[in-house]
Amino acid sequence: MKWLFQQLEGPVYVDGWEDRTDITVVDVPSDCIGYITGARRATLGLMEEEWGTLMFFMSKSEDKGRGKGGNEKLAILGSERARRGSELKVMSGVETKNPGEFTKNIREKTSDKKGFDTDRLIFRDDELSYALGKEGATRKKLEHASGAILQYVGHCAFIAGDLKQRSRCTEFIKWLLAQRRGSVTVGDVSRREDCTEVHIPDNCKGWVTGNRGSELRRMEQETGTYMFMALDSRGDERLLIFSADAGNKMGNQGRMGAERLVSEMVQDKLRDDERGGRGRGRSDSRSRSPSRKRARSGSRGGGGRRRSPSPRRRSPSRRRSPSRRRSPSRRRSRSRSGRR
Repeated sequence: MKWLFQQLEGPVYVDGWEDRTDITVVDVPSDCIGYITGARRATLGLMEEEWGTLMFFMSKSEDKGRGKGGNEKLAILGSERARRGSELKVMSGVETKNPGEFTKNIREKTSDKKGFDTDRLIFRDDELSYALGKEGATRKKLEHASGAILQYVGHCAFIAGDLKQRSRCTEFIKWLLAQRRGSVTVGDVSRREDCTEVHIPDNCKGWVTGNRGSELRRMEQETGTYMFMALDSRGDERLLIFSADAGNKMGNQGRMGAERLVSEMVQDKLRDDERGGRGRGRSDSRSRSPSRKRARSGSRGGGGRRRSPSPRRRSPSRRRSPSRRRSPSRRRSRSRSGRR
């Protein structure tokens, strides 16, 4: 609290921070400070709220007014996991502003430590965008399902957590990238604590996965899981649901929540087939808009609004003969009488 209120009066510096175990310090280039801080400290505030940390730039009064090109020390206080999550987010932001600041000559790293540690995985250029997803959705999905901290700093994936979390997250990333090249084979999963295996009838697979996997993506987002169709050792395809969170049958989160959603979709499809459905795709089963209903019903001639019939023309035989046509004088007299 003292450091928090000191920021209102002037520069804050934590003496002896190098010997403390509850603080992490990141060197931020001076030209990135505004980008990391945000207007009225908005960006830092969001990171603090996300990770439950306290963050502020440390500087001594004699450091004020130093030239450009130097670094400012950003202090991050909190638990080990929270500090690491905040630190990696700051590193990602700095790397976006100044490419190479943290990743120049960086190499992959895998730790065997059972406790909390950080691994690194290098992406190729064409892999990063796929592993990131739209607005970071794929990265968040892998992070949530694995239980690890997953952050992309340039072309490097930083994976933080205990050994199980890090191994799980690395495995998820490799499976994700393998799906770009075709079907993925995952052997026996019966002994895994983070996986639920679901066998889906052949006539329901397209219904459950959706167009380009859209239904799987929707269920992943709702339940915080990672789901994909994979082949077993015999070449049979089944749905695998991965998450460190088992969830519960009545809830909407975890593997049980995802399994329940899949089961409901399968039952809906089977009931639809029993009623005489012809295996229609998901897009065909959705109700059409009123305008499309009217257009289709009108073309089939049933139930919709029909076009009014065009006026019938008189046949030549029914037209007035010259003798029956009104003379000009008669037409004039009728028009005069109508004006009276």
